[in-house]
Amino acid sequence: MNLKSKVKQGLKWTFVDQVLSQIIFLIFGIFLARILTPSMFGIVGMITIFSNFAILFIDLGFSAALIQKKEVTQAHYSSVFWLNLVIGFLMYLLFYISAPLISKFYNQPELIILIRIICLSFIIASFSSVQANILIKELQFKKKVIINWIAMLIGYVVAFILAYKGYGVWALVIMTLTTAILNTLLYWIASKWFPLFFFEWNKIKELSNYGLNFLGDTSVNYWSRNFDNFIIAKVLGSTDLGIYSRAYSLMLLPLRNITTIVTKVMFPAFSQKQDDIELLKKYYLNIIQYIALITFPLMIGLSLVSMEFVLLFFGNKWSAMIPILSILSGLGAIQSIVSLNGLIYNSLGKVNIAFKVSIFSNIVLIIAFTIGVNYGIIGVSYSYLIASALLFIPIYKMAIKQLNVTLKEVFFVLKGVIIATSIMAIILFLFNSFSNLSLLIGFVVKIAIGFIVYFSVLVLLERKLLINLKKKLNF
Repeated sequence: MNLKSKVKQGLKWTFVDQVLSQIIFLIFGIFLARILTPSMFGIVGMITIFSNFAILFIDLGFSAALIQKKEVTQAHYSSVFWLNLVIGFLMYLLFYISAPLISKFYNQPELIILIRIICLSFIIASFSSVQANILIKELQFKKKVIINWIAMLIGYVVAFILAYKGYGVWALVIMTLTTAILNTLLYWIASKWFPLFFFEWNKIKELSNYGLNFLGDTSVNYWSRNFDNFIIAKVLGSTDLGIYSRAYSLMLLPLRNITTIVTKVMFPAFSQKQDDIELLKKYYLNIIQYIALITFPLMIGLSLVSMEFVLLFFGNKWSAMIPILSILSGLGAIQSIVSLNGLIYNSLGKVNIAFKVSIFSNIVLIIAFTIGVNYGIIGVSYSYLIASALLFIPIYKMAIKQLNVTLKEVFFVLKGVIIATSIMAIILFLFNSFSNLSLLIGFVVKIAIGFIVYFSVLVLLERKLLINLKKKLNF
């Protein structure tokens, strides 16, 4: 199978994976949210702020380097595997020792035992990082998809049963470990790769330049995406963190379903064609057009039906999430395009530029969050939106410049989608102002109106785009 066919199959399977995964996330997430309290989600969120950051350090960015590097040997894979394993154990030891300090920092005594249990995932993840990236490098996304489904579904079933039986926050902790264990076991089986008893520093050094720059970029980006959670947890507490993080997770749905799909599949594909800038430019402009086609109306629409959505599916105890979801959803539309910046830098091997850009943008975001938290979680949400809007042009322009793409070219390919989304938003806003329907009927009617208006305008302005999309979906 040639590269084009592999990419096509990869997109297909990754799309199916993300859609099904997020359906599972929504269904079980809603059930769990109705059983558990925002504070319980917030307590686990306090841990994952630090633990998810630590996971980035397990392979020091070398797994991404294995994907980007054209010629990789068994010696490279084995050396990275053993390094991952050592770092995984060291990270767990570090968190085991520092658990009382983290607990004291948040003034949450129960965090000590929770940290020491949930951070076992460091060791578990270190056993399968290389195997997972081998599947990605070889574009074997079908196998990766099936693994993800099995692990996620069983993890959520376990969490739901435990939550229903009254185990509270432990339901979320055990879910994390169950999913990690299943992923590791299944990656070993699917990849059919086993490490040699071999380690060579020279192989690590070959990957270190790209890997460490990649790690630096992802680390800085991590804190830009999570400093809001960190400062909310410290200043406002677990309940506000639970509400904000749940709204943030919903905002990320299109990024996980659409942008992440493209990034996962196109990273190895772009890396193989990294010397052909004109070809990558063509693909990039096509990609953002198809992404915007779905994410722009979806996120703006969610913003305008946030009240009905939250009250219908999550219940009144989550009502404080309504304005947060409305604000962050608008931001999600922009993020769905900007999130591809990493694909550009990483596939071209320009992670050093990405690192510098990340430092600048993250300083701005951290300042914004520090100011916004003084006005509660709504203040944090608005500060995120305003800072992102100010950063958009300089940050985005720097990224697309690497592919010789201009802002004018981007606007040209997106203009039809932007116009259709804007008209849909105006009509829904007017409908909101004059309608007085029940929650369920209002929710259904708004979705129907939004879809009809958006699709009708799109047919008038972007008929060719829709025809091309239909052809591409005929696998």
